[in-house]
Amino acid sequence: MKRVVLFVIGFFSLVTNLYAGEYLGLGLGEMSTDQVKEYFKKSGSRFSDNYGYKGYSDLPVMKVDYYEKFNKYGQVHEAWLSFSPDKKLYEISVTWRDAGETFKTMKDALDTKYGSASARGMGFNQSYEYRDGKVEITLGRNTFGFGSEQKTSLTYVFTPALAEVNKMKNIIEEDIKKKNAKKAASDL
Repeated sequence: MKRVVLFVIGFFSLVTNLYAGEYLGLGLGEMSTDQVKEYFKKSGSRFSDNYGYKGYSDLPVMKVDYYEKFNKYGQVHEAWLSFSPDKKLYEISVTWRDAGETFKTMKDALDTKYGSASARGMGFNQSYEYRDGKVEITLGRNTFGFGSEQKTSLTYVFTPALAEVNKMKNIIEEDIKKKNAKKAASDL
């Protein structure tokens, strides 16, 4: 009986790890907010962790000011890490100031690793969507402006977390709506 239980636990761990993975050095779907903070402190990265979806701590958000793995691809314009209600990293979003070199490098690498992308967009904005198991990968390109005024973005989303994240976002939105209604109700 003990062997069966250990086998099931081991198999579950293996299957779980097949669906989550490391992207840009971070364990998407695996790392907790505390683990990310500890990892960043050890690696000499700079970050701010006093953010949350619409100011609520139920969905923590971390602003990354400096992280070597982001910076090696160019000048980072902004970088954000989003966490699910159970405080697991579910989204990595990085935007670089880029005249096109970073975009070309990433597009070639993503096409080689994941195959042809599903392309969308119009005007100055284009996006290229890839899939890696349960992770959606989006490479974005905004060509508005000249040179480094243009932007390239890369976003990874661990999709199994989206149901709980969206549920929490709806709860937060409803709370904001109630607070706003209470604030203005007596004047209307």
